[in-house]
Amino acid sequence: MKKYSILPLLCIALFVAGCGPRYDYTIHKPKVRYKHADRTKLRKLLEAQLGKPYVWAEEGPDAFDCSGLVYYCYESMNMKVPRVARNQAKVGRTVPRDKLQYGDLLFFDTTPRRTGQITHVGVYIGNGRFEHAANEKEGVKISSLSEPYYSKRLKLCKRYLPDENATGTFVPSVLLATKDTGSCSKTCFQVPKKVTAASGRYFIQVGSFRGKPDKAWLGHITAMGYDYRSVPGVDGMKRLLVGPFASRRDAEEVLPNARREFNPQAFIKEL
Repeated sequence: MKKYSILPLLCIALFVAGCGPRYDYTIHKPKVRYKHADRTKLRKLLEAQLGKPYVWAEEGPDAFDCSGLVYYCYESMNMKVPRVARNQAKVGRTVPRDKLQYGDLLFFDTTPRRTGQITHVGVYIGNGRFEHAANEKEGVKISSLSEPYYSKRLKLCKRYLPDENATGTFVPSVLLATKDTGSCSKTCFQVPKKVTAASGRYFIQVGSFRGKPDKAWLGHITAMGYDYRSVPGVDGMKRLLVGPFASRRDAEEVLPNARREFNPQAFIKEL
């Protein structure tokens, strides 16, 4: 019986361990690179990730899975978003496919039998194309919605950023804890103490709308500890105001948080 030295095998094992990629599968919040979110900043972030490898459960900066790419780019713009695709699909405003704008999120069902689950996400970049962390073979790349594979599997489109032509469209960006969740996960938050005052002349305008405001807007505002009211605007529009605040100084202190949580273009309004 021949005797083989284990030294060569040990050396190979050590070489592979030392030179192979090492990934940390815990969730890491990326560094906030931009205080306020907009499409120009998102474009810079997305372009910088092209060609990087796909690694399951990674959210960058060196490798990504599909929802990790979304998480990295939006959190880098100071927006709070859930970490996984199925939860990312629960926030934002639903938009039809023919109304897509740069930065909208595209959610797909890539299960073999297309069971309706959300299993993949990409970021729309215009002209029917989207950027996504595709798979281990292709990494972060650009694909087209005209490809039959993706066209047949597209389930939902969501918008986190304000409309390009709107003067302030609020999009909720935090996954709220619901009554049936049991214990709160990392993507949930605890409802804070009351922020707004009982009376005052100062408000923060966070959006405008026609008809009735979306319940998701209002639920997000109250869950963050604020009160709100709607007032007439122009051309049949109504303004959605957060407040009141007892003084302008109080409103100014809250304004950065309102811009982060509600709308990057939020501003103070005195009534």
